[in-house]
Amino acid sequence: MARTIQSPGVQIAEQDLSLRATASDATNVLVAGFAPQGPTYEPIVVSTLSEFEQIYGSPTNAAERYFYHTAKAIFQSPATMYAARLGYGPNLGEGFGSRYTALVYPVRGKLTGSNDVQTNLNVVSASGDMYLLGKPNLIELTDTEYQNIRNGSAFTWNSTVTDTNGVINSVGSFGNAGLIVVNKQKYTTNSNFAGYYVGIIDNTTVNPQVDYRGIPSAFTVSVSGSRNGGTTAGTYTQLLDTRLNFALSATFTGIDGSVSQDMEFTTFNIGTTGYRDCLNIGVFKLFQGTMSPSVLELSKSFVEGYTGSINYYRLQYPSNGGNPQSLFLSDVESNSPTIDILVNPSISKRDSNDNNATQAGEPRVSIRILGQGLKYAASLDSNFTGIDAATVDTFIAQIGDAGSLFPLGSYTFDNPYTKIIGNVPGKLDKLLQKVENYDVYPLTLTVEGGLGTIYASSSANNGVYDDTKYITAYNGLSSSTGISGDALVLRNAWASVFETFRVFASEQRRDHLFIADPIISTFIQGRNVKTIDRPDATFTSNIYWPLRNTFDPINTSYACTYANCVQVNDAGTNAQTWVPFSGFAAALMAKTDTNFQPWFAPAGFNRGAVAGVVDIALYPKQKQRDQLYKIGTNPVAFFPAEGFVVYGQKTLQRQPSAFDRINVRRLFINLETIVRSTVKSFIFEPNTLFTRTQVINTITPFFENAKNTQGVYDYLIICDEKNNTPSIIDDNTLVVDIYLKPTRTAEYILVNFYATRTSQNFSEIIS
Repeated sequence: MARTIQSPGVQIAEQDLSLRATASDATNVLVAGFAPQGPTYEPIVVSTLSEFEQIYGSPTNAAERYFYHTAKAIFQSPATMYAARLGYGPNLGEGFGSRYTALVYPVRGKLTGSNDVQTNLNVVSASGDMYLLGKPNLIELTDTEYQNIRNGSAFTWNSTVTDTNGVINSVGSFGNAGLIVVNKQKYTTNSNFAGYYVGIIDNTTVNPQVDYRGIPSAFTVSVSGSRNGGTTAGTYTQLLDTRLNFALSATFTGIDGSVSQDMEFTTFNIGTTGYRDCLNIGVFKLFQGTMSPSVLELSKSFVEGYTGSINYYRLQYPSNGGNPQSLFLSDVESNSPTIDILVNPSISKRDSNDNNATQAGEPRVSIRILGQGLKYAASLDSNFTGIDAATVDTFIAQIGDAGSLFPLGSYTFDNPYTKIIGNVPGKLDKLLQKVENYDVYPLTLTVEGGLGTIYASSSANNGVYDDTKYITAYNGLSSSTGISGDALVLRNAWASVFETFRVFASEQRRDHLFIADPIISTFIQGRNVKTIDRPDATFTSNIYWPLRNTFDPINTSYACTYANCVQVNDAGTNAQTWVPFSGFAAALMAKTDTNFQPWFAPAGFNRGAVAGVVDIALYPKQKQRDQLYKIGTNPVAFFPAEGFVVYGQKTLQRQPSAFDRINVRRLFINLETIVRSTVKSFIFEPNTLFTRTQVINTITPFFENAKNTQGVYDYLIICDEKNNTPSIIDDNTLVVDIYLKPTRTAEYILVNFYATRTSQNFSEIIS
């Protein structure tokens, strides 16, 4: 302990050596699917079936019943469920169109002491001069135009803007803009005006003496944009306040959570003259509220926000210290998943010698967003804003009012009755990108919920999924010599959904198990017809080979599947319906986690009894279960005394190893998760013997618990000079090696009976 006192006295210091590993007691399951209502691509923690029905409604077709009953099965367990609705529609569906778009903001200049509108951007250079951005136009882009914009070949920036009244209606005239916000995800705005919106404020509206009035209105689009001319300002429609369940603006003592208040998101105060060259750009998602009393009312979600300067050379010291970093808008938002921001170089690159600043360190020019927020701020303090209220009106008459929310995507009409399934892998990918952060979304399991069957069958049925219609191409899966033609196309469509989940589980997150569903048509054909009950059907031809052909190419320990589907009572149709099994498997694993440990096998009579099931599609006998188990599919069987029981616990890993069993894979996932969450507290600590010893002491109790509760036979943790050599330490790395002997389950119990002579001495046999 270093001494800090400089005269005689007593110094007290303390050090926390009580760090310990804490295990999560929750099983978190992600389930995605189709529903008649509710927000799309938004993971929501749903606690009860009634809450699920309130958010997503009651199912109206087979695809929606799969989602509903998968969730319902999970509600019968202690699991925490993240539910997410996939949008209907072709391709990527609701909210995703076929074209990129751009919000293009016209610009004008104002010289110090003058109210004249300047079109020559190079004239605006003296201290106190400013640029003003007007009402943007929404322009649709082809893929080629979008790519050319990204590589800088689509248009030439102009220093003198010449288009009349700021109307920029084609890519060729983009050079007359001051700022462009590009929608790089092809987001759209639907017929209920749900979609992504952009708001921009300058530093005058974050002045402490100004109310939250930066965004007093919101505009949307209600007609399809013309490709020859884009969406001009005249096609915007103002959203009425009655359509919003939130406020756009607010006073200091008024409503919290307004859009204008959300826009003041900076961690440092930009409400000073030193940041008059900066903008706050926010992206909002407006969507149907989960608990909204009206289906037409929209809720908001602040998706992302960026604070940056129009000055290409502007630097900013990080708040936590370190070297200065670029504060230029395009650099600040460079990692945005949603937008690209382009600034006219005549504005951003005027003067590199002195960082566009005066000798006093103030920016030479300011940037202002024309609108009612600026007008209000100017009426309070025109010296700070650099413009008076009357001049704001003069410029608004020239290039429009930009102080509003504007739609980022073009308009698309989505018909809720069409029920087009669309590109399920692409839709899943959009969703899984949102839950990739394991600190925000701690997942234990993901379930397919029959999405592979839905996508494969709908692809062969004009985009609509109908569980009463059997796709004859599935007959080709029964081949014992390999599949081809239409059967291969269907199998590959199913596999593309599987692969999306598999990559997410085994490569992106590596912290959860994916429960896949076989193609349901393997077991059920048409309306309530069991495949095995067909007069010409055999187990080998019609069950075994379709399953083998489906799963043979797959090799991963981060996924498992169950060779059955189940029949349940459906209150909506007042009938019994067939649904995928993955939700029921997830419920069994959640119960195992709560009543036992994750490293216990979720199978057998003690932990594998299936609840809430009326019937199963296949009643496999012992020899049939043997065949199913050999190809990595876990049987679900019926026993007269015990009922429906999961009778297998294999993963889909082909190589024989400890990881070909679910209990071992979940053991490692559980231990790896707890070690990661615990050891991250040692990042930036000195790489010394003390720290390494503390790491071992912190995580050892959890491995002791696993050993004492039958998870591992033994373990060894090494974190010392043997695996932390000087060269590794010099690389700023600390290495922890953990060796485990995972407990194996007794899946094959061999009982041998021996008949002996009456005179046989048993001790002789035993010896």
